[in-house]
Amino acid sequence: MRKILLGVLPAFLALAVFDASAGYVPYVAPAATSTQAGGYDQNGDNYITADEVEEELREDAIDKVIAMQKKGASQKEVDRVIKSMERTVERDAEKIIDILDTDGDELVEPKELK
Repeated sequence: MRKILLGVLPAFLALAVFDASAGYVPYVAPAATSTQAGGYDQNGDNYITADEVEEELREDAIDKVIAMQKKGASQKEVDRVIKSMERTVERDAEKIIDILDTDGDELVEPKELK
């Protein structure tokens, strides 16, 4: 089962989750040029895309897994969270953009955040 999961997970997640000696360093997003974007605008272009939201959701999942491991969660519980995240993260990111994107261009502009 672990091999199946590793085949689906991004390499950075696999290292962070399954190899404690990998020296995981938390991702720090570049500073956004717009404070309204709340850090989701990772490339600083003042637009938020589904890819940027997806990246934030993945980072949140990694933080959750690390916290679970620190609290002594079983590998089975950790695997369940990872599988759930992999199934839903892309769809969730698209839903968030759909809700915020009032003009239908698949980008969330600063005016749409107001």
